[in-house]
Amino acid sequence: MRAREPADAPPMLYYKGNIKKMDQTVGIVGARRCSQKAKQETVFLASEYAKTRIAVVSGMAKGIDSYAHTACLNAGGYTIAILGNGLDICYPSEHHKLMKCIEEKGLLLSEYPPGTPPSRYTFPRRNRLISSWSDKLIIIQAGKGSGALITAEYSRKYGRKVEMKAEI
Repeated sequence: MRAREPADAPPMLYYKGNIKKMDQTVGIVGARRCSQKAKQETVFLASEYAKTRIAVVSGMAKGIDSYAHTACLNAGGYTIAILGNGLDICYPSEHHKLMKCIEEKGLLLSEYPPGTPPSRYTFPRRNRLISSWSDKLIIIQAGKGSGALITAEYSRKYGRKVEMKAEI
């Protein structure tokens, strides 16, 4: 099971939503502030993966993450949002509707207990979970030192394929 594969796997995961058997998964992460072309590429990719029954994994952040989750759900797919806070906190706060939709049709995951607020320390750990739950990782329009590049480092460490989309 993906949750137990990495040596640094958390001892416990909290979840809300529907746990489904997933034959294949793809992580899609990238810039919070992205170009229109990057958004279009994200929507296209997430929709295509959803249509082929490949689960889309991301971090529910602004920008690329939220576009990937939304496009997957709109195409009737299964998406997994891995959070850097407790499941009782919606971050960013404007994603309440998206979070509820993921809970109803997909899966919300966190290694943090309820009440844990997001912080600069929780997101790199969240990124390692995105990597471990993704068979392949696609990075779209990531900047230097970004969380998306941290996720790519973990993916390589875990032996996952990483596809970097050129500046879009």
